[in-house]
Amino acid sequence: MEADGVLVITRLSTQNAGNEALSKELIHFLLSNVGEQEVRALDRYPRMFEQFTLDGLGGDPVAGFEALADRLMARYGDVEAPDAPLAREALVKLDTRGHELAGPLRALKRRIAWRRRLAALGLIEKAQPATAVRACMRARLVIWNPAGEIRPTPTSVDHVVRLLLLLRIAQRQGRRTAVINHSLEVGDARLRKLVAHVYSRADYVGLRDAKSIATARELGVPAGKLVESPDLVFLAAKRPGAGDAADVRPGTIALAINGLEAMVGSNEWERLIKGLAAFGQPLLLVSNAMNHDLDFARFLATMAPGVQVVERQPGYQELRGLYRPCSVLVSSRLHASVLALSEGVPVVSIEPSVFKLTAIFQQMEYPIPTERLQVSGWASRVLAHVETCLSDQREDLRARGAVIMERQLGRVEAAYAPLFALATSEFGSDAGGIGPMRTVNA
Repeated sequence: MEADGVLVITRLSTQNAGNEALSKELIHFLLSNVGEQEVRALDRYPRMFEQFTLDGLGGDPVAGFEALADRLMARYGDVEAPDAPLAREALVKLDTRGHELAGPLRALKRRIAWRRRLAALGLIEKAQPATAVRACMRARLVIWNPAGEIRPTPTSVDHVVRLLLLLRIAQRQGRRTAVINHSLEVGDARLRKLVAHVYSRADYVGLRDAKSIATARELGVPAGKLVESPDLVFLAAKRPGAGDAADVRPGTIALAINGLEAMVGSNEWERLIKGLAAFGQPLLLVSNAMNHDLDFARFLATMAPGVQVVERQPGYQELRGLYRPCSVLVSSRLHASVLALSEGVPVVSIEPSVFKLTAIFQQMEYPIPTERLQVSGWASRVLAHVETCLSDQREDLRARGAVIMERQLGRVEAAYAPLFALATSEFGSDAGGIGPMRTVNA
């Protein structure tokens, strides 16, 4: 089967403005750097794949995984199906409602899952599996953007298995493969084996931070395949955001708080909100993931008078316009932080997870340390950092932030150069690696 252009697997439909930014900036970046190569795009995996789970692979997950890849290639490899669409930024669609089902209703929807059942039986979306499998079998280079999928949560492991399947199908056809732009936080031992199995056979593994590089090395991924690069959302800084939001006053203190993980540590939120209100500046709550954060934002707004909550999901360019007039952003969301920094707004970061924000802010050598929710007294330390930002009369923090952003953009450009070379160079069926590991901190 003749090699045919570049295929990018990313989120084309999303409720998260960070994922919107990732996919749009990735498509723009690819189209600007792969010359005459045709670029096509897939929205993650076909719904029919939702029947595949890590548990379903059996006692030997690698053997079960390989057998499943065989069955998919045999079933769909010769089936006529529409091509994956040509990649363009307009393919990326953001759901701006800012909410989703939660609690018992969400659990009931997942149990019923009628569309998944119909897709598994081939009664709906019949062409999607063949389109996806054939696209992976034919592309010169297949690039997977996990968009935060590889996380130590029970619901993420099956998503990762399904996406690894597509990457492995490409590898089995002798195609070049790359996985990019993610932190590697894998807890399940079976999934670690699968990640090691596929990543070790990839040509390019792009990770956002040094700790993820170390994790990949622990899994046995060869160093020559590993590249450390800042998150692709930094690329948003190269293009202007939306205009200033008319209803956000200059000097506002903004908050972008991950509502799903807000209570993983000591509950000091009332101390934080009342302390922020005491500075006498307006407070604004809005993030890149309001579908997860809106309920908690409303809860925080009850702790002080006059707190403004954005009740929908702004797009990533609009989000920049909301942050631009602000004096500081307090954030436990990575992409909200990067978008604020793109507008010169200082950020006080709070780590809600394992290491994601901490690692990225260390990579940037940012002057304000990341605080952890799990370390008692975090609210007082965050308030002290906010006071530092508010007292930045000479705008030293903003000037330093501009230097940091410029450096991050240079690191992205350098780190992705070997990936673009993979897309445009000739290769045999046994493609090699990309040479010595490149790290942005070297």
